[in-house]
Amino acid sequence: MSALTGCDGRPLVTTIEAAYSLGLTPKQFRDWARRRALTPAATRPNPSRGQALALWDLADITDAVRGRRRGTCQQV
Repeated sequence: MSALTGCDGRPLVTTIEAAYSLGLTPKQFRDWARRRALTPAATRPNPSRGQALALWDLADITDAVRGRRRGTCQQV
């Protein structure tokens, strides 16, 4: 399985990794993302058979931190 990448070519990250990058807990990150209308770029199956894991695009997170609005990524 190849790694999924975001708009800028970097690998997508899990909610835990995205939260860590901002110094937040996963719950705080999800709330932060919801307030900024960010949605996961993709999902992957959860190894524990629960809800699918959300994968986030670091480019979207960066733009949200900087206060910019990103258009949708045109991946081919």
